Amino acid sequence: MVTIKEIAKRANVSVGTVDRVINERGRVSKETEKKVKKIIIELNYKPNILARSLSLLKVFQFGVLLPHISEENHYWELAIKGINRAQSELEIHKIKVNYFHYVGYSEESFKETGDKALHNNLDGLLIVPIIYTSIDDEFVKNIPPNLPYAFFNSVIPNSNEISYIGQDSYQSGILAAQLMHMVVPKSGTIAVITMLHDDYHINRRLQGFQFYFESNNRLKIKVYGAHRTEDKFTLDKVIDTIFSENIDLQGIFVTTALSFRVAEYMLKHKKMKKIKVIGYDLTNENIKYLCQDYIDFLIGQRPEIQGYQGIYALYRYVVLKEKVERKIMMPLDIITRANINYYQSYYLGEQCNYVAS
Repeated sequence: MVTIKEIAKRANVSVGTVDRVINERGRVSKETEKKVKKIIIELNYKPNILARSLSLLKVFQFGVLLPHISEENHYWELAIKGINRAQSELEIHKIKVNYFHYVGYSEESFKETGDKALHNNLDGLLIVPIIYTSIDDEFVKNIPPNLPYAFFNSVIPNSNEISYIGQDSYQSGILAAQLMHMVVPKSGTIAVITMLHDDYHINRRLQGFQFYFESNNRLKIKVYGAHRTEDKFTLDKVIDTIFSENIDLQGIFVTTALSFRVAEYMLKHKKMKKIKVIGYDLTNENIKYLCQDYIDFLIGQRPEIQGYQGIYALYRYVVLKEKVERKIMMPLDIITRANINYYQSYYLGEQCNYVAS
């Protein structure tokens, strides 16, 4: 009996590509489709109905290990939106997604939730490793060799993931620095608010930002640390310190989605000098202050597409037995008041009525 594998070998394509041609699903070039169909006819291929019936009994369980959605940051809600869309599209192929939420930046919660995921008889695992510590390393080492896993949003270096879906964090830090350099005066101080955690991709953003300004002696870069778990009052004290210590303050770069906190502070102290603010992510809070001109630039990471691509990477690898790209890189979106409305189909948030000054 002729097999799909033999057809794939003759056509010099993957088994998954042959499967998509036979079942008329997914994207295949016209040229490849024509070649595969020609070989199918030549070999008089007949589908194995019994094998197909048995395969339909299998439900593929994919786990997603990611932080809880916080009240002030809906970033992960956007990622879940993309994951759910992928699951809906793949429902016919018996793909089921199971969520395992941990408390952000809690090593104990990450370990406990991660262990629960590993003992859930999963066929694939999609992971957000936002705390890069020995706990992360230990968790990755405990993943069974037969459990494929992918990272999205961030990555643990030197791991054996099938794919990473996200941005080049170092390059995004350089981009933020270039934007800041364009809009601030030629001299003064630029403050950076970053997180006091071993968060790999956040640290890489900071490193890229600092690298860009290394050769600039007229603009001083001062880094201020804040804990992600700190409340609004405590973070306000950090911002207070930034404004009081730097008379020549020209801009603030926030390495996370908390740039709206700087905007809230400036709105509260209206007599204070307006400075340039650059941050990350199209959350409702950030969009609001971008529209009000308290945030100048946001760098979008497309979390919805990251989650969507993550599930499809597991599907292609586990179900279709295809090789997947080791890195699926997201573009570095530069969002301003002028173009935010064009991103509303992907993100939550109000329409922004922008009038050029």
